[in-house]
Amino acid sequence: MFGSSLLLQAQVTIGSSNVPDPNALLDLHENTDKSSTKGLLLPRVSLQATNLATPLTTHERGMTVYNIATSPNSVDPKYYLSPGFYYNDGTKWVRLNNSYTNWFFMPSVSFDTSADATGQTKDLYALYKSQFDGTSPTFVKSAGAPASVPYIPAADELFYYITSYDANVFSNISITANGVMTYDVDAAATDCSYINIVFVLK
Repeated sequence: MFGSSLLLQAQVTIGSSNVPDPNALLDLHENTDKSSTKGLLLPRVSLQATNLATPLTTHERGMTVYNIATSPNSVDPKYYLSPGFYYNDGTKWVRLNNSYTNWFFMPSVSFDTSADATGQTKDLYALYKSQFDGTSPTFVKSAGAPASVPYIPAADELFYYITSYDANVFSNISITANGVMTYDVDAAATDCSYINIVFVLK
């Protein structure tokens, strides 16, 4: 008759036979100095919205995942999510490192309002990109700076908003999903005329 024993430990090391850190339930390292040449690959899941637990059955506080999906445009913007690391606080998904500002005003562009006109178009995204990709003859950079701004979101990675405008000058404004604005010009602009355009990172 053979017997066997099972040794259970409160702490576990994965990647080596070294003793785990006494303060860790799970210690991942390869070498005696506790360094590694590999990383931790978190579960990759397709979340739908920050207020929905799916694909989990319920919100679980402390759950951390890497989301590989982008919310469809039908999702309320306040629940919108995009690929990246998320943790669950027990009621919703929260993006890690979400302290950055995810919106910005569009750089200055000119609108010709010298004559009344209908059905005018302006590709807001193309105008924005042209100011940052280094192709403009009036683009100037500091010594040693990259030839263009390092990161320019794609057109479909942004939401586009007109937050306010001079209704005496502009009317019938609409914007496509890729940032093409259509508008009418009803009167010439004055010194007080304005239009505020905001881009939001998805």
